[in-house]
Amino acid sequence: MSEHALAGVDLGASGARTAHRDVIDRVRRAIMTGVLPPGARLVQAELAKNLRVSVTPIREALRDLINEGLVDFDAYRGATVHVLSLAELEDIYEIRILLTPAIVRDAVAQITEADLARARALCERMESTTDPAEWVALNRDFHHVLTVPARRPHLQDVVEQMSDLSSMYVGVSIGTAEGPRHRGDLDHAELLAAYAARDVERAVAVSIKHIDETLNDARAAIAGQPADPGAAAAPVGPAAAR
Repeated sequence: MSEHALAGVDLGASGARTAHRDVIDRVRRAIMTGVLPPGARLVQAELAKNLRVSVTPIREALRDLINEGLVDFDAYRGATVHVLSLAELEDIYEIRILLTPAIVRDAVAQITEADLARARALCERMESTTDPAEWVALNRDFHHVLTVPARRPHLQDVVEQMSDLSSMYVGVSIGTAEGPRHRGDLDHAELLAAYAARDVERAVAVSIKHIDETLNDARAAIAGQPADPGAAAAPVGPAAAR
């Protein structure tokens, strides 16, 4: 990518939704699909021009994407696409494995039929989409629906943070192949069945298996990447986002 490469990358015009939400979704998709590679610099003015919006929703979207862990910020480089690492992967997934049983146990006991219906609808959308980035976003929403019923706000905050930080790793774990996504869809169906049956132990076991599978797939994907993906990616724009 050249210094001004973003000018030649079409991220699309803003849709009917709010500019803020539209920008988040489009930049997230560009990151998840590699259009904006790890280490790429995200310049507010360039993004605004490409997405045909003002700088304000760009600034707000980048703030949210920083909270999700997809974008990093420092005073010298500004905003950049987060660079994955094996050490971070292991750290995030160790925390998820430790916290998942507690929140799943309480969520299974308190989940409602309306919650289950929302989760099923998300499963159906995941099974039908051919867009890996959309699958990752729906996957995040699906697991959110299944953990919120636990009604443990402090634990939920940590779980949500780990889920946000996992997004890029989930994307790497499924790649562009249908196999890992199909296996994930099967896990989701099995997890829903366990929740619907109020089978706590099965729900915990399936959740841990699902996390382990993603962890192993992401490990393999990261091992196959260049040693320093950030160095291989040229900056996106002449200046850092301010």
